[in-house]
Amino acid sequence: KNLITVDNGADVPTIDPTISQDNTSTRVLYDLFEGLTSFDQSQKTIPGLAEKWDISPDGKTYTFHLRSGIKFSDGSPITAADVVFSFQRLADPKIASPYNLLVNNIVNGQAIIDAKLPPSALGIKALDANTIQIQLNNPDSSFLSICSMPDLAVVSKSNVTKFGQAWTDPKNMVTSGAYKLDERVVQGYILESKNPYYYDAKNVAIEQVKFLPIVDFNSSFSQYKTGAIDITYLLPADQYKTIKASIPEQEHTVSWETIEYYDFNMTSPKFKDNLKLRQALSMAVDRTALTKEVLGQDQKPLYAYATNTVEGGKFTGLDYEWATWPRDKQIATAQELFKAAGYGPNNPLKLMINYNTNDGNKKLALAVGSMWQQVFGTGIQVTQANQEWKTFLKARNKADYDVGRDAWIADYNSVDSYTNLYQCGNLQNNAKSCNPEYDKLIAQAQASQDPEQRVKLIRQALQLVQNDYAIIPLYQYTYTRLVSPRVKGYDIDANHLDHVMSKWYKLD
Repeated sequence: KNLITVDNGADVPTIDPTISQDNTSTRVLYDLFEGLTSFDQSQKTIPGLAEKWDISPDGKTYTFHLRSGIKFSDGSPITAADVVFSFQRLADPKIASPYNLLVNNIVNGQAIIDAKLPPSALGIKALDANTIQIQLNNPDSSFLSICSMPDLAVVSKSNVTKFGQAWTDPKNMVTSGAYKLDERVVQGYILESKNPYYYDAKNVAIEQVKFLPIVDFNSSFSQYKTGAIDITYLLPADQYKTIKASIPEQEHTVSWETIEYYDFNMTSPKFKDNLKLRQALSMAVDRTALTKEVLGQDQKPLYAYATNTVEGGKFTGLDYEWATWPRDKQIATAQELFKAAGYGPNNPLKLMINYNTNDGNKKLALAVGSMWQQVFGTGIQVTQANQEWKTFLKARNKADYDVGRDAWIADYNSVDSYTNLYQCGNLQNNAKSCNPEYDKLIAQAQASQDPEQRVKLIRQALQLVQNDYAIIPLYQYTYTRLVSPRVKGYDIDANHLDHVMSKWYKLD
């Protein structure tokens, strides 16, 4: 039977694309639904349900042309009205999608989210059955990537309206992607089969896909060895080296489009006006030792505020200049800065590292703490405190911490995924830092219609904000996966976002 079995790492919280916000849901949703745009295996934006689009000279008006004759999984036509409905649904405060920010740059988007205008006021309209026009407040070079996210995937207006909450039930659900939903057993499995009406159905090789929610990576590995699953979610950390050595051609370690970092609480008098202290603490962290000895899964040391992989490497070379110094020079400079910042054995710095409960986070906090003790001796007293996830988030949002754990997974292949984190007042700016000059450069970059000019301005902005030392960049994650030799067509090593579609797979 032409079936592939994939471990999805956990049970899917939702299969309603509009309210999805986590990796496990999106993995299934990329199979079931498609947006105006889509992406290839190296995460480049390509046509989806729209075969082409035009962008106005000022970068604010997008006109999308749907492929002709496209249909939902029940054979009904996909029209511009369905697209408009899908976008309005994301903005609708009654739906309260955690990802409604994706439409806040569309005209009236924010006012609708804030319940000041009705969803019908959103700056999107059907010019005719096959043409959609979208008006943005500001130019956005990531807008085409945003249109490929599951939250903006096209759902059937008549189907969702008819069934209300029950539209995601397998016996009711109508899909726009390469697959349709056959069965969903909560905490059990999800079974999909090929959507015969999909516009590219002739190139979809796998007839059925089964997703399993295996939380325990060791159990997943055991099932992989027996052939019960074809693709794992992640590998058990303690067996990583053994697996890599024993089946290297089936094991993949891929740089993931993510950053792990620590926030300084920039509202705290301790850090707010003490740049030298912040720089000293950042320099004292030995990232090579962290990634090699503490973590040990080929994570990449990070000395910049964006990765070297995003947008095909356009933002490489932004590392702090001291990143390449010999370790003893880094230590000596950090010690001088620490002293100049007013701390030492007679006036020790007391600080606490807060993190959310997780073995990896604990190891990291203990390792960074001990690096600081080694470099600054009796001049520093470090404690660590773990908090349950919800409590931790509350404390971090309220800036109730000294140094806090943070991490970011890019939503799409754009440096904007990272630059947003450092803007004044951004909800994800947990350090509560603010550099108006940075915001100005980012706004100029966004408004620029010249791609080279955009990159130049963003590089300049990142260099500027990195020298504020409001966060300590630590490392870029990797994800680790086993892929059975019988699976072909999956180009995993180019996939830094880990956004995957089953329609790429073929079976040997």
